Amino acid sequence: MSDFKETLRSISVPKGSVRVFWLEQSHFVVVTPQGARIHIDPFLSREVKPENHIYPMPLLAPADAVATFVLLTHDHRDHTDPHTLLPMAKGNPSCRFYGPREAIERCRGAGMEERRLLAVAEGDSFSVDGVEVSAVHAESTGDKDDTTHLGFIVHIDDIVIYNVGDSRHSPELYADRLGPVRDLRPDIMIVPINEGYNNPGPVGARRLVEMVDPRLVIPCHFGCFKHNTIDPQLFLDALDEPLRRRVRILDRGASLEVSRTRGASS
Repeated sequence: MSDFKETLRSISVPKGSVRVFWLEQSHFVVVTPQGARIHIDPFLSREVKPENHIYPMPLLAPADAVATFVLLTHDHRDHTDPHTLLPMAKGNPSCRFYGPREAIERCRGAGMEERRLLAVAEGDSFSVDGVEVSAVHAESTGDKDDTTHLGFIVHIDDIVIYNVGDSRHSPELYADRLGPVRDLRPDIMIVPINEGYNNPGPVGARRLVEMVDPRLVIPCHFGCFKHNTIDPQLFLDALDEPLRRRVRILDRGASLEVSRTRGASS
């Protein structure tokens, strides 16, 4: 735990690049040349059914997760986890939290300060420390609730990252809602590949990638829960060779540095 904590605190990124860490499930940390640490869907607790986790312990304690700001895609516990977010907030007094209404209500109910919370909706854009963020559509994966799902487009200088968030299978049914990203050709696309709970699975994830046509693809939403994981090789097998070459599968705690001029390196 302590080794990863130090890595995350000390790493620097050259101008014109970003570094993307994958911790587990859908938790990513994006490190910018200016030193910002942007967390997306942080999940660092074992409070709910710890026996279901593949790894008994998270990579670091929530209070040790240095954070500039946090993006939450939706109010499911592996994406908006108060046992992660409240210690993160206490450990990072200037960190702010952005997400759909239900996720922000969850943070508020956990006791987080109102001044640090901002509810965002599809179509909203905002800027934090020179990073431009836009909230875009993600199709709700729930059968019995209408919890708002979002994806996020993150602009860091000339590099564009598109995090799909959790989004329902059969993306062709909501393709018209993905207009803001279809002509963007992001440098990095982060996509869930699991099949459980109405997520895209390998075929739906492939269709999303084909629609968006990114430079690089990082799959996620696996390797966390015993009952809801998938071998990422199945996602690779679903892709045609040209798209397969764009995929970067990260190990837990690993990272990828991406530059507009130099491509990607581990």
